[in-house]
Amino acid sequence: MNTRIFKIALVVIMAVNLSCKKSEAKLSEFKYADQPNAVACKSGYDDLLKEALYAFESDILNKYDQKGQNKLRAYRAYISNVVSNRTELEKTVTPHTKAVFDVLKSKTELWDGNHLNYNSVVVSCILENMMDKGLKQSLNSLITTNSMRSELFAAPLRSSTSYARDTYLATFVALDLYYSKLNTVDFTNLDLSANIAKAQPIDFNKKPTATPIQEKAPTKEVDHTGHNHD
Repeated sequence: MNTRIFKIALVVIMAVNLSCKKSEAKLSEFKYADQPNAVACKSGYDDLLKEALYAFESDILNKYDQKGQNKLRAYRAYISNVVSNRTELEKTVTPHTKAVFDVLKSKTELWDGNHLNYNSVVVSCILENMMDKGLKQSLNSLITTNSMRSELFAAPLRSSTSYARDTYLATFVALDLYYSKLNTVDFTNLDLSANIAKAQPIDFNKKPTATPIQEKAPTKEVDHTGHNHD
């Protein structure tokens, strides 16, 4: 009898595990696999967090500085829009970023409802490895007192450039100020392909700057008349 109960329990456990695996989405394409790693948190999906960071940066570059492709300028513009609640996410998100978001949503430990779970193991790892001690202290204080909100954290970010060289901070910005806010977007009738960066047109009126090839001067023949060559 005990053996039978054990077998039934084993089957139930296996069925639950298989069900969980099926419900966990997977990303079909990693466009930024050749980029430097973002975080090392042994989450089992650090590669997804890396993809999420670079996809986010690509989106804000295309939205806020498509011609210049200045990452610092794009970050500043996006963070300012977060503070003033003018991010226009529907006009920013691209199809690939939406695919990344769908997979991130399946990582249940990352989320507390529609918000980032600041107490999750992964987020704690990200916070612990941030280089900017001032921002880290501010974040930990907000989280400890249960008063953490994206807008409160975005304000001090406006006077910082640490995210340009700290991939842990940049990953937190991507998760908290971008992907978590996508939970409020209705994607039903959105044409995300309209947000893909368009190729810059070639200016055919622009004169070439290459130095023209100089023609060799003709070689002068030497007049040997009157010379004795014996």
